[in-house]
Amino acid sequence: MSEPTPFAFSQLFSELIGRKVGFSQTTTPVETKNKQIYGIYRVVPPETAIVVKADLKLLGSLAGVLVGLPDATVKERLKIMPIEELLRDAIHELLNIASTVVTTQGRAIFSKMVTDPVYIDGPAGAVFKKPDHKSYFNVTVDGYEGGTFYVFSQLFPVQTVSF
Repeated sequence: MSEPTPFAFSQLFSELIGRKVGFSQTTTPVETKNKQIYGIYRVVPPETAIVVKADLKLLGSLAGVLVGLPDATVKERLKIMPIEELLRDAIHELLNIASTVVTTQGRAIFSKMVTDPVYIDGPAGAVFKKPDHKSYFNVTVDGYEGGTFYVFSQLFPVQTVSF
């Protein structure tokens, strides 16, 4: 499987929010105590799933820029649970738009976002518990807090072409 690239993510989010967003790929995850958000995608064809795990602070920063909130305000609003509607809707939209770059094979369709991995079920739950492929990224956002962004996926079956 061809994995998503740091360049594709950086370009997409930088163009979307109008600030420099840098994705750098790492070989090992950095486990933090930061709250996480999970984005769940269905991929067709074949029928499979992708799960994105990202720091709430990172997605909050991207969403904050998108809706015009300064970094300090974003940090304050992220302390309130559940996430307020303005930021929640903007994070949802960011994850939806990310569907264009979370995979390089098939078409990813954003299904839902959750804040607790217990709600990742079905094919996405299987992928999250035992992924065939993992991509780990550290992300910076110009003037805002960055964080981690991970993509978990299955290997796609090889399709042969007859001539």
